[in-house]
Amino acid sequence: MTEPTTETDSIPPNLVKVKKSDLPLACPRETDSASELHPRVFLPLKNPGDTASCRYCRTRYQVEG
Repeated sequence: MTEPTTETDSIPPNLVKVKKSDLPLACPRETDSASELHPRVFLPLKNPGDTASCRYCRTRYQVEG
């Protein structure tokens, strides 16, 4: 495993737990503030326990089971 190269690399991405009823899920979500906006990305989440990360903001999403 490699060491983080910058201070930003050492900060773990956020983990957001979502319900299956929230699917299909896109990032940023409608509830995110304007400062968090980036191009909309749909995340490949289907089943409880599935996780996916946004390629822009690195937020991790997990379907609750």
